[in-house]
Amino acid sequence: MKNIFVIYGGISVEHEVSILSAQNVINGLDRKKFKVFPLYIDKKGRFISYGECKEIIKDYNELKLEGTGTVSSSIAKFLQEDYKEGEENVFFPIVHGTYGENGELQGFLEIIDEPYVGNSVVASAICMDKAFSNQLYEENKIPQAKFKVMTNLSYKADLKNKDEIIEYLGLPMFVKPCNSGSSIGITKVHNEGELEDAVLEALKFDNKILLEEAVVGDELQVSVIGNENPIASLPGVSRVQQEFYNYESKYFDDRTIHIVPFELEDGETEKVQELAKKVYKLCNCSGFARVDIFLRDSDRKMLVNEINTAPGMTNHSMSTMLWKVTDGTEFPQLLEKLIDYGIERYNKDKELIRLI
Repeated sequence: MKNIFVIYGGISVEHEVSILSAQNVINGLDRKKFKVFPLYIDKKGRFISYGECKEIIKDYNELKLEGTGTVSSSIAKFLQEDYKEGEENVFFPIVHGTYGENGELQGFLEIIDEPYVGNSVVASAICMDKAFSNQLYEENKIPQAKFKVMTNLSYKADLKNKDEIIEYLGLPMFVKPCNSGSSIGITKVHNEGELEDAVLEALKFDNKILLEEAVVGDELQVSVIGNENPIASLPGVSRVQQEFYNYESKYFDDRTIHIVPFELEDGETEKVQELAKKVYKLCNCSGFARVDIFLRDSDRKMLVNEINTAPGMTNHSMSTMLWKVTDGTEFPQLLEKLIDYGIERYNKDKELIRLI
């Protein structure tokens, strides 16, 4: 039996959501096939081992563990006492946002030379940085909304030209941190007077921010899984009560309606699936990701919004719903596929010549 280390928590505004996702993943793993070892990263960055989890986690608060000491001592303790060196191990990172989704945690797993589920260091870093990924899309002629990048050093000078910004992007527009997730720090700007406050709010979460035109239309969410030859799910759409699909809507608002699958006009389903796979491969993704694509009402044009390389795995998350309606895959089966993809990528990488 393989040991599955489910890593969750982390130094991120999405800490709580990560725990909810981890609860779902831990409960979804087949104990007849896997030994499950939850590994909590607290808000100080310390690694705390839960030990083997043989039972269903009924309350996600059970996964919040108390840590002591420093980050380095906690990692050393894990590697010396809890890590199963020499056994069949697979790590399943379910840390959302900064630290877990930007390639840092993946780099650690590369260093200890273990297979892990999901995207590589490079893909994680590219997709986490919305400015970088938008620039990559632009260079490769991927359709997307108009955007402008600001930094903590440039924003004061940039805001002196509010009229030019508004003329280019229009109103309303969205202001968001480049390296964050779950809609944290995002503001919908309706008029010129709201722009500066929105910029300052986003800069609380990142030193680089993105201003984007608002697209009127549905945001199609497509789950893509696989390595060199990925496959795409049917699209889904989330209808929310809030003004946009914010943190509360994604994880805690029972009024949010998930439409899976979302019916499109003839040929559009195949088109959005192909576009999702195209950007997935462009960003060197592997394992799984959720690709969000706007379908603009005015002309039915599809515009790529972003790729989430560590999508939520809660009961409210689109990624947990899409494959069942696409091909009948239940959540435990999906987890097994993702584990297999991680092992496949690891084995292929091991075939490469590293030393000469």
